[in-house]
Amino acid sequence: MYRYRRNCVAAVLATFASATAAAPCVDSAGPQAALQSYLTAMQEHRFNDAYDHVTANMTDGKPREDWASVQKMFYEGGAVNIFGIDIREAQGDEADAACAARAMVPNVLKSRDKFNNQGTTEFEVYTVVKDGDTWKVDAQETLFDAAEVEQWFPGEEIPEFRDQY
Repeated sequence: MYRYRRNCVAAVLATFASATAAAPCVDSAGPQAALQSYLTAMQEHRFNDAYDHVTANMTDGKPREDWASVQKMFYEGGAVNIFGIDIREAQGDEADAACAARAMVPNVLKSRDKFNNQGTTEFEVYTVVKDGDTWKVDAQETLFDAAEVEQWFPGEEIPEFRDQY
């Protein structure tokens, strides 16, 4: 019985530890700048430039021209308009708490497209990795769960859509 309780307590503590955001990076400037460069290029529909700020993982290994043309088709076809970028302080994770080669960068993105003209607020967490001397965006996750949003964006209000049914 004692072993069972000890294992349950250990499982609860492990779950709690993994559910909390890591500490901020000692130097958040590099990861944040990489994300800012990428998002600004995407916002301005400069997809060839955006390619310089992402890894092969983000492009599915596609060459620049192929990746940029797909992004252009998606953004222009969907009338995508990014009108708000709010990059937060980079955080370490369990794989690299010191952010020596990897960091998690939260961002609040506001955008609209032809299918959602009232706009939306997206709570995103980007994985940014060091590629030589340069930081690059390696992955992006959009958070939908209120608990995850609270973890990465404490106190942030999740907006309601108007005229929901």
